[in-house]
Amino acid sequence: MNPLESDLGVYVVSGLFALVVFAVAMTVLVTRTAVDLSVGTVAMFSVGFLLFVGVYFTAMAVYRGIDSREEVR
Repeated sequence: MNPLESDLGVYVVSGLFALVVFAVAMTVLVTRTAVDLSVGTVAMFSVGFLLFVGVYFTAMAVYRGIDSREEVR
């Protein structure tokens, strides 16, 4: 089954894409600028993004739960 054939598959792929973009952006930030990973701003940005991703994947789990209940009826 193609993951892009369902709503959940699209959400998973877009979430993974967001993670890849974040990782690339952090790599460029650290390697091409004077910013270090120990800087508080970068650390807080990382924590905020990880919280966002956690909420994103939690929402997907809730979506699956709601979707599975609707299929039973």
